[in-house]
Amino acid sequence: MLIEITSKSNKIYKHIKSLGIRSHREKNNQFIIEGIKIIKDAIHSSACFKMAAVSDSFSQDRQNADMIEWFLSRHIDVYKFTDQMFKDISHTETPQGILGVVSIKQYSVDHLSGNKNAPFYVFCDGVQDPGNMGTIIRTADAAGADVVILSKGCVDIYNPKTVRSTMGSMFHVPIIKAEDTAQMMHHVKKKGIHIISGHLSASTYHFDTNMKKGIMIVIGNEGNGISDEVVKLSDYLVKIPITGNAESLNAAVAAAILMYEVVRQRID
Repeated sequence: MLIEITSKSNKIYKHIKSLGIRSHREKNNQFIIEGIKIIKDAIHSSACFKMAAVSDSFSQDRQNADMIEWFLSRHIDVYKFTDQMFKDISHTETPQGILGVVSIKQYSVDHLSGNKNAPFYVFCDGVQDPGNMGTIIRTADAAGADVVILSKGCVDIYNPKTVRSTMGSMFHVPIIKAEDTAQMMHHVKKKGIHIISGHLSASTYHFDTNMKKGIMIVIGNEGNGISDEVVKLSDYLVKIPITGNAESLNAAVAAAILMYEVVRQRID
């Protein structure tokens, strides 16, 4: 059965509401996903749901009965809120009426080898924009990357905007937080993986670099590019041709171009 909540002083309401704040997400090791599609993606990817919440309108629509029953049949609590209360805990302008509270899955580089012949990693070095980060994760998923690694200075990937931008891809590709960039890069190098960083001052174009071997593509900060530390540890610095008047490309666009060069070369 659904558990109905009508008061904003209820601890469940307060808990879900608090997960809109990064410190509470980190403290509880939980985050929110909203909408039918991403919840289905999470289900198919065996995400660990802690609870679900629905609006009164959502629960009354018979077309949604199977989804609610999926949670209940697995003894996952489903809380029903009034439409207005649900809107208050939602982070979308037009809520679909369902959200899930999911455990954050912890990964470590030590536990991942990727494709044994030619691992394909993507490293985000200080990417700050939630939309860019979500798009990079989604593109990495589409391009077949084995893992996405984040530097300590990256945006929180579990904030609602980034979660929406991934379009469910955050459940398809492992995401690792690197507490120490240099240590992580040395670890990757020991695996025989070459580090390829996008850099405006590079003398080599990205399509002239061999990406068929084990590699890690590095995407830098939107304003400052990759850090000096990463530049020093990179095996190759590459640039994307710019023939117009723009000074640089959007970080997510540059990431997509580099990742799909990997795809192009490996398909050939």
